[in-house]
Amino acid sequence: SFIVVSAVNVQSQYIPAKAEQHVIDIKNNNSNSGCLIWNQESPVRNDLELWRNELHQYTNQMNKKTQTDFVPDLRRLFNDDYSNREEVCRKYADANSVVGLVDTMAENTLQKLESFSDPKTVELKQSLRGRNLSEAPNASSNLMEDFFNGSQQLSYLPTQGYMEPLVPPLRHPDMCQPGRTDFSDGQYMALMDYLIEDYGHICRNVLTKNMRTVFLDIGARYKFDGHKTDVQAAAIKTIEKYRHNGIHFDHIYAYEVQEVKTEAVYDAVPDHMQGPLHWVNIPASPEEDHKHNPWTMLLESYHPEDFIVVKLDIDTPSVEMPLFNQLLTNPELQKLVDVFYFEHHVKMDEMKKFWGDHSSINSKGTITESLEMFQSLRKAGVAAHYW
Repeated sequence: SFIVVSAVNVQSQYIPAKAEQHVIDIKNNNSNSGCLIWNQESPVRNDLELWRNELHQYTNQMNKKTQTDFVPDLRRLFNDDYSNREEVCRKYADANSVVGLVDTMAENTLQKLESFSDPKTVELKQSLRGRNLSEAPNASSNLMEDFFNGSQQLSYLPTQGYMEPLVPPLRHPDMCQPGRTDFSDGQYMALMDYLIEDYGHICRNVLTKNMRTVFLDIGARYKFDGHKTDVQAAAIKTIEKYRHNGIHFDHIYAYEVQEVKTEAVYDAVPDHMQGPLHWVNIPASPEEDHKHNPWTMLLESYHPEDFIVVKLDIDTPSVEMPLFNQLLTNPELQKLVDVFYFEHHVKMDEMKKFWGDHSSINSKGTITESLEMFQSLRKAGVAAHYW
């Protein structure tokens, strides 16, 4: 069953991007197509196209950061009175902290806006849903102003800052572009560059000197290939993305049902994961309060003051969905989990090759139901992203 919760915490008031709310309101036109919103005329299609172009520029900038050395642990750089917080965040955590693209990107964005210069788009550029997101309380304006000022298609959560809008196809929009309809190799399906985490906002509003940082990986399918380090696993690349932005994880819990020798595990992970890694080589239990349920461990060991990131992807709905629903309905868990990544298998035409036919037990629910569930998590203060 699909459960949608109502958030009551006013401080966590979530502001969805216009495109996100539109596709939920129209229920994706009751379609199972993840690309309909990109290929059909609608009030938000031009905005989405501009956002997609801006996303490419943002990705290029973030890739520049990953090509540099890891950023120091931001918590260790703060003064005792946090008087240097702004300096630290601006230097290491902001998306434009690698010098070189900001002016060029602003010029390119303005050039692209000329093709989307109808009065409605110009009005939307000036104000989003009657409220300028850069004026939202405690908002870091860097992401919106420096990268997405043309489309204004970022959602905003006061606890975590700006993030990508929740829109089909629930992954990178490039898979829906003309000429890219052959999904046989999964090239575009596997791109993770559509994910937007507001590290500058997190640095300014979340991180503290004494907090613990945790990455919980439920379904740790690393490539155990002899003594080679796995540099392609999505979870490892995500951990390194956080590290490149100054967030170092003190603890990395990796749950995996496949039996693997401990030595092979530590051969597969990078050096910076050797100390923090807790390899939990047992099936994650979906039973509430079970000792092998990952939520039980979090509830018993951590506090809301800690920074906790969770990735859930085990391709077993009978385990994933109970865990997902527990997060959706448990306010105590929602206070613990800051960021949540989940590959939710739903009835989507473009994903049949990977998730099975719509009658398959691996694909349950509709695109709209999924969007509503993820949005309800965001409204509860959890930065939920499609994996």
